[in-house]
Amino acid sequence: MNKKTSVSDQRSAIKVLLFFLLFTVHCSLFSAFADTSDVYLSITKAGGAKIKIAIPDFLVQEGAIDRENFSKKSSEILTNDLNNSGFFKTIENRDILKEIDAKDKKTGKINFNEWTSLGAEILAKGHITIEGGKINIECRLYALKSGEQIIGYKYGGDRTTFRQMIHKFSDEITYRFTGENGIAQTMLTFVSKVTGNKEVYISDYDGQNIRKITDDKSISLFPKWSPDGKNIIYATYRYRNPDLYLIDVADGKKTPVSIFPGINAPASWSPDGKRLAVSLSKDGNAEIYTMDFDGKNLSRLTKSRSIETSPAWSPNGIEIAFTSDRGGSPQVYIMGSDGTNLRRLTYQGKYNDQSSWSPDGNKIAYTSLNGGQFNIFVIDLVSSKVQQLTSDTGDNQNPVWSPDGRRIAFSSNRDGKYQIYAMNSDGTDQRRIIYLEGGGYSPSWSQRIE
Repeated sequence: MNKKTSVSDQRSAIKVLLFFLLFTVHCSLFSAFADTSDVYLSITKAGGAKIKIAIPDFLVQEGAIDRENFSKKSSEILTNDLNNSGFFKTIENRDILKEIDAKDKKTGKINFNEWTSLGAEILAKGHITIEGGKINIECRLYALKSGEQIIGYKYGGDRTTFRQMIHKFSDEITYRFTGENGIAQTMLTFVSKVTGNKEVYISDYDGQNIRKITDDKSISLFPKWSPDGKNIIYATYRYRNPDLYLIDVADGKKTPVSIFPGINAPASWSPDGKRLAVSLSKDGNAEIYTMDFDGKNLSRLTKSRSIETSPAWSPNGIEIAFTSDRGGSPQVYIMGSDGTNLRRLTYQGKYNDQSSWSPDGNKIAYTSLNGGQFNIFVIDLVSSKVQQLTSDTGDNQNPVWSPDGRRIAFSSNRDGKYQIYAMNSDGTDQRRIIYLEGGGYSPSWSQRIE
C-alpha cells in the first residue's frame, strides 16, 4: 500500500477526524452448601429490594505483616464491586463491622445473630495468607438466617493479581444471587495525554490499576477491545497518517491492520471477532467498509458523496450503525452488515454521532449536540423512544455499555477537563471513575476477561 500522503490528503484526514470529535489466578471451589441464593434470585431479577451484605476486613494470617494493607483493601474492593452491581447494599458502619468480626475471631465461630442485627442478610468473610511474592485468599459467603455457608473459594497468585482475585469473588457472588455474570473482571481502555501525547491506556472496570500500553509519542485515537479481550484496535498518527493498528494486550506487540492513505478509523469489531467495520477515505470521502482483522477481504458498504463514519456493529452481527451527513447534518443510520436495508435512525438534534449498541441489541446510546453542548442519549429500537441521560454538566461524549447492559461509561468535561465517568443505563448515579492530569477520552468496555 502506498504510504505517501499529500498535504491535501492530510488536511482532509484532519477535517474528517474533527468530524468524529495479567494476570493468571488459580481458583478452586472448595465448598458449596445451602442453595439459599434461589430465594433472592427472583427478587433481584425483578428489580426489587437490594440484598444487604456485611463485608468486614479480611483477616491476615497470624504473624504476617500486612504492609500493603490487603486486609482493608479487600473489603473496600468487594464493597465497591457489589455496590456497583446494583443488586446489593453493603452495611456501611465500619466500626461495628470491625467490632463484631473481632468477637468472631476471639470465639473462633461466627455469631450469626449479631451480624443479622445489623440488618444484613448475607456475610462475606476472607482470610489472607502471604508467602513471599505470592498471596492466597480464602473467601466464604454465608446466609445469616440459616447460618450456613453458601459458597467458598480459594484464590492464589502473584501479589499484583490481588485486585483481580477480589473482583473474581465479587462476580461469583453476583452470579450466585442473580444468574447474571458480574462485570468486576471487565476492563476499560481509553486515551489520555498524561505524557503530553495521546496514548492508549487500560484499567480495571472501576478505574483502578491504570497502565499505558502504547508509546507512539503521537496521537492515538478510538481504542476498542476485541470480543475476547486479548487485543485492542486503535488509530495512530505515529507514521503521519491515521492508520489502524492492532495491539496485543498481553505482550504489547503491534500489527498494522489498515494503512491506506487517508482516514483508517474508527473501527468496530464484529461480535465473533473475525471482521472489522471501519471508516476509510482511500477512495475520496470517508465510507464504511468491512474487512478481516488482518486487513484482508475488504468490502465497501456505503457509496455516497457524504461523510460516513463511526461504524458500530450490532451484538447479533446482522446490522451496523454509523454516522452520515447525507441528510445535511450528522445523523445515525443503520444498515445490514452487507450494506443493504439502509435507514435513518435519529431525527432529533442537529448533530448525532458515536453510536454504541446495548448488549441485548435493543437500544443504541449516542452523542447529540443540543443547546450548544454534547450530551448522551439512548434510543429504544423497538419503540423509537429517545431518552436524554446527561444534561447541564458540560460536554458528555463517547458512550459505551458495560457487558451486562446496566452501566454506561463516557467522557465528560463537567469538571473542566475530559475524564472518564460511568452511570446507570437510565442516567442515574453519574460519577467519575478515572481522573488523570492528562484527561480521559473515548472509553471502550471489554467483555469479561478470564
